[in-house]
Amino acid sequence: MENASKPTPFISGKKVIVSGAGIGGLAFSIAIQKHHELHYPTQPAPIVRIYERDSESSAKNREGYSMSIRSDGVSRGMQMLQNLGIMEDIIGAGVQGMEKIHLKLWDRQWEEIINAKIDRADLPQPLVRGARRVLKKHLLEVIPKETVISWGVTCVGATKLESGKTSVEFSDGTSEECDLLIAADGSKRKLRALLRPDDAVQFAGAFQIIGTAHFPDGKIPHPISRAFGLYLNGSGNGSFVSPIDETHVVWTVSHLSKESREPRKDPDALMKEVIERSQTFKEPFFTLLRATEPTSIRELVVEDKQPFGHDSQLLERVVIFIGNANHAVSPFAGNGANLAMMDAWDLAEQLSTKETLEDALKAYDTVSMPRARIVIKHSHMPIAFAHSTGWKLMLFSWVLKLWNRFRGW
Repeated sequence: MENASKPTPFISGKKVIVSGAGIGGLAFSIAIQKHHELHYPTQPAPIVRIYERDSESSAKNREGYSMSIRSDGVSRGMQMLQNLGIMEDIIGAGVQGMEKIHLKLWDRQWEEIINAKIDRADLPQPLVRGARRVLKKHLLEVIPKETVISWGVTCVGATKLESGKTSVEFSDGTSEECDLLIAADGSKRKLRALLRPDDAVQFAGAFQIIGTAHFPDGKIPHPISRAFGLYLNGSGNGSFVSPIDETHVVWTVSHLSKESREPRKDPDALMKEVIERSQTFKEPFFTLLRATEPTSIRELVVEDKQPFGHDSQLLERVVIFIGNANHAVSPFAGNGANLAMMDAWDLAEQLSTKETLEDALKAYDTVSMPRARIVIKHSHMPIAFAHSTGWKLMLFSWVLKLWNRFRGW
């Protein structure tokens, strides 16, 4: 029986609007219900409404990027899948037969430089590679039935009312009051630009062209079929390859740049550039290109942004930023989905165990900000060695091989 003197948490009975039905927003709606059941089941649960810019069909079917759900270092993505109740589903939807996940670095001839095996005895698997849309699909399947998602509508403004509530304005001209607004709408959406106009993403010095190769017969070429990682080819152009299920492989070709620009959208022009930049690459890279679906080719500007805490100004507006809306990370971090789920779970926990919003956010910022800083810092290292040439590449390779030997990988 629940202790009658147990204090009521801040979030009990509150109305929460979530901007964005991405990984962070969906995970929060699930986590807040689970923490309600765990911490204050006899008290009123919060009411959650989610607003998403994309249409329902677009959001569910968009190809999106590949992802690594990890359990190493500061990453607790696999543990979050377990907490959210979808671990077995995601493992089943990822690359099969990878109980011992292999993260590799290859040289120009596709010979191994390192073979990193991540072992976690407390988990069925320590890591899963897959498509982001698959994770979103399974999150959508387990969101609480009480959570309502409004598709094709985005949050465009927030105003604090004299009552203490926040009035949220939407793209369709309507507005709605809430007790708390969660911004989980990515790195370049309206809310952060409105409330923190000087806190934009920063160019991390590279562009990346991404494509997805399809092998209907399941014959993904060796050595990519059961491994993922960087192809250190020495040309000055970086490359990453990874299977995301039994018939699809995501590949990238990237290059350094001193100046940023808008990403290009013409798949034919992008493929032409990939062919030019990969002239010195070796097979099986060209097998991947021949199997690539043209509609999957896109270009990404490599950007990131340092995290920020929820100071008095944000508290006054009662807006909380999680995931990429707070701390954008680049694909070289390999941690975007992990951070989004960890933010969602930890924020829900603090809101469900603290009596005041101030105490909840102080505790949340204490755990969310340091790990985001670590992830962003570490992501700059692979940007450097993925594009290295000559003696720098030789030095990187030597150091990595030495590290690999002493760590027992």
